[in-house]
Amino acid sequence: MTFTTAHPVTRLLIAGLTCAASFAASAATYHYVNWTEANVAQGTAMGTITLPDSSTVTVNFAATNANGSPGSLYGAQVSGGGFNFWNPSAPYISAQVENAPPDSDILQLSGGLNQIYTVTLSAAIKDPIMAILSLGQPGLTTTYDFDSPFTIVSQGVGYWGGGAAALKALPGDVLQGNEGHGTIQFLGTYSTFSWTVPTPESWHGFTFGIRTTQAIEPDPDPNTVPLPGTLALLGVGLLGAGAARRRTKR
Repeated sequence: MTFTTAHPVTRLLIAGLTCAASFAASAATYHYVNWTEANVAQGTAMGTITLPDSSTVTVNFAATNANGSPGSLYGAQVSGGGFNFWNPSAPYISAQVENAPPDSDILQLSGGLNQIYTVTLSAAIKDPIMAILSLGQPGLTTTYDFDSPFTIVSQGVGYWGGGAAALKALPGDVLQGNEGHGTIQFLGTYSTFSWTVPTPESWHGFTFGIRTTQAIEPDPDPNTVPLPGTLALLGVGLLGAGAARRRTKR
């Protein structure tokens, strides 16, 4: 039996492309809000996110009526108390997000009250996610109308049911749900974002998670043009391939 050894150039190209594929496919670990207090009647909540370097981000939530007065929440579970509606975790995990909300913390809305819901963070954060539970019902469509663009990164059957197409992204940064359980992601750097819920239902819930902050992972210098990850790794492979050719040329 004869075994053929790949040319050094081929081996380097394969290694570079394999590393690039692994880099692109790797899901990020997200750090969720530990909601520590909530005032349901005044529509406010506060919590913190602790990052791996032990730094923290304070998260404030506020519901505001159209006239500027305090709004309200349907309910809230804070400090790990109450029932864990995030089980099963499958709707909240994807190729982008490695982990689901870790405990029962959740804020709950009814919608249809002509309120604006605003999240404000103490630091600029990158690529935040919003885990959403039971948006709408099978016969009642409910929407979240955001002020920022988002993508749906995962969805599925959650605690109250739903399915693989229960959440839909509509034009105008609108998320539509018919018993939707899943995770959406806002790509970019944010210190605040808000949304409205025009259609009421009994309740739907949410929480937030972040990957990192602007302070930990600054944006690239606008005066430089870094190679994308895949091209950079491929470039390393090609450079190595050139060196191999020079070493083996007779």
